[in-house]
Amino acid sequence: MAIASQYLVRCSLVDAAPLIKRSESTDASAGPAMIRVLEERRSCRSVRCSFARKGNYKANAVDFDSGNGDDMSWEKKMRERLKELEEMKELEKLAEELQSKDAEAAIDQETEEEKRERVRKELEKVAKEQAEQRQMAKLMFDLGQKAYGRGMYGRAIEFLEGALTIIPRPTLFGGEIQIWLAMAYEAKNRHADCIALYQQLEKKHPSVSIRRQAAELRYILQAPKLKISEDEMVRIPLIGSSYDSYAGTWSDKYKNQDQWRGVNRTSQITSSRDYLADFLVWRPPAGWESNQVLWVALAAWIGLVGVALFVQR
Repeated sequence: MAIASQYLVRCSLVDAAPLIKRSESTDASAGPAMIRVLEERRSCRSVRCSFARKGNYKANAVDFDSGNGDDMSWEKKMRERLKELEEMKELEKLAEELQSKDAEAAIDQETEEEKRERVRKELEKVAKEQAEQRQMAKLMFDLGQKAYGRGMYGRAIEFLEGALTIIPRPTLFGGEIQIWLAMAYEAKNRHADCIALYQQLEKKHPSVSIRRQAAELRYILQAPKLKISEDEMVRIPLIGSSYDSYAGTWSDKYKNQDQWRGVNRTSQITSSRDYLADFLVWRPPAGWESNQVLWVALAAWIGLVGVALFVQR
């Protein structure tokens, strides 16, 4: 019986050897906590094996044919051995799970960094595209304003509508474009489209300034128009000159304007100079010899001068 028990113990140890080797191989890859657990399990297993061997030796020394007692101890030892093997398998599974979790964590970390880099590049690309589109919309808006100022209302509508395909309507810049587009509609005799666009801006646009501006322009367009008869109108005739009879165009009337201005300036200067000379140089009036008033005044003046001199003496 003892020989058979030793044989079974050896077989069980041989069967458990691969598991022990695998557990030893997983010790290096497992964490510190796992290594401690494995060492504790091994120490407990060695203690149990030593107690079992001592018990076998004592049993062999006392009695080789112990009967049922030996069978019970053998079954108990085998159960303990099976339990140890199951624990080893569980530890091996736990080590594999830890390894797989570490590998997955490393993979997840790498993928997160890659995702961040990819998202950053995509955002930079989108920002660059939006900047280019906004610049193009600004150029089209400027062209629409210039076309409106030159009276090309059809071209202005095309440019402004093209700018609105790039810029969102609820933005402040989009509201400015729509205000100019409504004015271009009105200039192009599209009164209904103009009023509808003003009403849409007045009700739905988020900017307060755009809503106020649209409401004011719509009020001006929808205000009742005054009807003035021909009798109430004031007609101002064109004031012309003798030159109008043979003047071909308006430019002909004013082609010698600079020359006339020069002549007028010289005449003004000469007249002022003549007036100053007349004031400084005394010229006797004509017919003073026969003027009695002049002689009386002269005699009175001489008399006054003589009296003054006599009084001073």
